[in-house]
Amino acid sequence: MSNISDVQAQKFMEAESKRYTTEIKQLRTDNDRGYETEAKSKESEIKRMRDDYETKIANLKNEQEQKLVEIRDRQSKSVGDENMRLQTEVENLKKAHQDQVAEIKMSQQQEIEGMVQSHKKTIDNAKQKFVKEKNKFEA
Repeated sequence: MSNISDVQAQKFMEAESKRYTTEIKQLRTDNDRGYETEAKSKESEIKRMRDDYETKIANLKNEQEQKLVEIRDRQSKSVGDENMRLQTEVENLKKAHQDQVAEIKMSQQQEIEGMVQSHKKTIDNAKQKFVKEKNKFEA
């Protein structure tokens, strides 16, 4: 009977071993599925987070570009306004300078005319004195 018990024990051990192997395979399969499911969900979550991050970066870049374009437009307008203001100031300064030059020319011309008249009077006086002296001398 010992042989039969040994055979039964061996069959029982083989059955237990198969059951254990099957149970371990089942646990591994379940764990692999769970791991794959979890890994896929986390990968999709990471992909979604990356996409959100890239979208936010793209949006921020677009906003910055828009702000930069607005700033450039305002700056260009400001520079244009300042150039126009500078041009009018330069024109006004040129006109004022021309007016001053004309005024100086006129005052110098009047001064020259005054000097010429003074010289003529001096020459006329000298002529008259000369004529008087000549008449005295001839008389």
